[in-house]
Amino acid sequence: MKEENKDLNQSMPAFDLKMEVEKLLHDNNLNFCFECGKCSAVCPMLDFYGEYNYDRSPRGVVERLSLDPEKIDDESLWYCLTCQACTFFCPSGIDFQSFMTGLRELLLNNGFKKHAFFCSVCGNYFMPKKELEYIKKILDGRRSCDYLYVCPECRKKDYAEIFHRVAHWPKQSIKTA
Repeated sequence: MKEENKDLNQSMPAFDLKMEVEKLLHDNNLNFCFECGKCSAVCPMLDFYGEYNYDRSPRGVVERLSLDPEKIDDESLWYCLTCQACTFFCPSGIDFQSFMTGLRELLLNNGFKKHAFFCSVCGNYFMPKKELEYIKKILDGRRSCDYLYVCPECRKKDYAEIFHRVAHWPKQSIKTA
């Protein structure tokens, strides 16, 4: 049995998951969307990924999950950059970034991990795989690519340890978050 399938079998029942998605939709005011399209117009996904796909757009995600909140094991939910552009321009005050962050947390907690990337040091969720793939493509194998696999907290700790070693400070004085 694959690890992904094992995770799915241990997740919450579909009915509970559907209710959790509906709660996230409500809590982040997604029911106030009046389909003006400003979120999709300002979304940088086109520039970032090189193509526009309605299913991946903020409006497309809201529409699909509002109509069928059970279809959540979909890669299109992992394209959002959580940049807040859509939230900033939304005349209805929809907090799409918080919704996507909450949705991904719900997905991860219920075993939907195949579209997520995890820190190579601590193992915590770091970013969507699609986002990592794009950044790797842009960096094209440069040395800085090594840090792509490490979350900001682990990078900060590594930097602090190197800095203190270079400064010849005693190890017990190292304080990290």
